[in-house]
Amino acid sequence: MKTEIRCQGFELTDAIRAHVENQLQMNMANFGSRIISVSVSLSDINGPRGGADKKVAIIVHLVSRLTVKVERVRSDLYVAATQASRQARRTVRRTLNRHQRMEKQSLRDLPVSVAD
Repeated sequence: MKTEIRCQGFELTDAIRAHVENQLQMNMANFGSRIISVSVSLSDINGPRGGADKKVAIIVHLVSRLTVKVERVRSDLYVAATQASRQARRTVRRTLNRHQRMEKQSLRDLPVSVAD
């Protein structure tokens, strides 16, 4: 799984990078080869004014050409990253399950030819 992390409004420290990568590894490990890449965007919406303004946006690109997008805004960047990665895990699981059900249904709908 290829991971890209970008920051806007502050510097990406080793601690932030390690936390985000750890959360993604823990939450996306079960999906293995079904994920092509994950893009994470970290930003400080209000700048130095404070408040619930740390935004984490995660975009997961799946092998089935589907994309999952999740955003969380909190006052603590680490909490936002944790919650966003957990939500991404749930959404990826739901998306993959739905896609698998649709594939099975389309196979059932195929005409059956009987060889004589």
